[in-house]
Amino acid sequence: MSKSLNIRSYHVVVDAPAEAVFDAVTDLRNLPRWSIHWCKGIRLIDGGAIVTTPSGEVFFAVTGDSDTGVLDWWSGPTKDTAVRWPTRVVELSEGRSLYQVTAILGDQLPPNIDEAFADELNALKRLVEEQLVSA
Repeated sequence: MSKSLNIRSYHVVVDAPAEAVFDAVTDLRNLPRWSIHWCKGIRLIDGGAIVTTPSGEVFFAVTGDSDTGVLDWWSGPTKDTAVRWPTRVVELSEGRSLYQVTAILGDQLPPNIDEAFADELNALKRLVEEQLVSA
């Protein structure tokens, strides 16, 4: 018997080029600055990070291809058991970009998950736009 899944899609439009969004997401040192509900602390390790979350510590990494804008989030109890969440950044017109996340969740949805993702993606938007202005 297979475990049921909840698949959710979230997105944000950022007033910055796709490259800036890609760079911000792949730099794990930025994670605590935009993943404000999930990332309570981070310790960088070879090939990723150990993230302190409200539920405990997990492995987290990001792999990607800047040419296609494909970014995969990897998370789980360990590096070997991490599962992929596909994300993608796409260049839009006028120097803007779209960042889209596909969340693959279990049958028990965390409380306020939609609001949490909205908060975090908007925090990422602010971070990228602020970095662009100060560059």
